[in-house]
Amino acid sequence: MSFDLAAYLARIGHDGPVAPDLATLRAIHIAHVGAIPFENMDIQMGLPVRLEMEHLTAKLVGSRRGGYCFEQNSLLQAALTAIGFDVHRRVARVRMGGDPGGRSHLMLLIAIDGQTYMADVGFGGSCLVEPLPLVAGEYDSAGDRWRLSLSDWSPGWELAVWRDGGWFGLYWLGAEEVVEWDLVFGNHFTSTHPASRFVQNRVAARSTLTERHTLLNDQYRRRLNGELVEEIQITDEGMLRRVLVERFGIELPEGAMLKPAG
Repeated sequence: MSFDLAAYLARIGHDGPVAPDLATLRAIHIAHVGAIPFENMDIQMGLPVRLEMEHLTAKLVGSRRGGYCFEQNSLLQAALTAIGFDVHRRVARVRMGGDPGGRSHLMLLIAIDGQTYMADVGFGGSCLVEPLPLVAGEYDSAGDRWRLSLSDWSPGWELAVWRDGGWFGLYWLGAEEVVEWDLVFGNHFTSTHPASRFVQNRVAARSTLTERHTLLNDQYRRRLNGELVEEIQITDEGMLRRVLVERFGIELPEGAMLKPAG
């Protein structure tokens, strides 16, 4: 199916020019993470996560829902490709402060005028808000400090964020090209395996250049310029639904039943 770029741009609220350049990539990246929430509510309702583009656009664009990395970055890839960008997928190994795990995170590399940039709109509460150049160094973005470094674990790159006085490793990525079966395998584990954090927990996130909204089970937090400014303990399903709508723009189907919070 052909990708409806106009509908996607309307969904993220981007009404500026589009061209395969850095200004467009940055504008779309920022608009995407601010408009389309990271969330795993389908998994929590016992529904499958489908990656066919017609299902992704129906859910994330048409129904104004969100999704997680395999959905979010697949949608972004389709949009950037439609604009004319040179896009390459990578399936990264998530660390979250520990050793690299299985290949369970989809992110993108974008080549522009001889420079490669990281684009990632699907890493939850520690998601990039704007693209970063794939160059070793430290970067200030959206109230956080980030570090890209060559990996000493295996040839590739490590992305880390500064947390609580130290560098917190997020994920490792290598140079291996991605095939569709990589997404099928990674998506199946992440959405169905009992050990997956997305099976075990209710998760949602939405980020802008100044704010980060996060939900983990019954705990909602809002950070402003990197500082925690609001915390809400969710006490019932009605309150959860209000927080999902008001803070994340997520409106669950009427009658939807979520698993008990982890």
